[in-house]
Amino acid sequence: MKKLYFLIAIFTIVLHACTKEKERDLGDVPDSLRQHMTEGCTCDPRIGLFKWNERVLYVHWYIGPACNTISSYYNDNGGKLDLTAEEQNLFWEQKELVKMIWVCGE
Repeated sequence: MKKLYFLIAIFTIVLHACTKEKERDLGDVPDSLRQHMTEGCTCDPRIGLFKWNERVLYVHWYIGPACNTISSYYNDNGGKLDLTAEEQNLFWEQKELVKMIWVCGE
């Protein structure tokens, strides 16, 4: 009987853990990035915080394979950055993900 109670308890815990919705802390995300979070999910947009070239950058990008889109780069205060094509290529080769901020639909 103890085994049955134990199994029910484990099942309940696992079920509860799987259905609990994760909430992201967006308190430190600049407003310039939050505006992207209100857009639709076309082309699978996302926002991440990255470390690259001794800087911390927010990046808004899309992963939809059929979409021809341009990534947006922001400094740690939310100010827009204009990276050259060469810098953008280096960024995507050398970046280190610090934290995924937002993925549309999740």
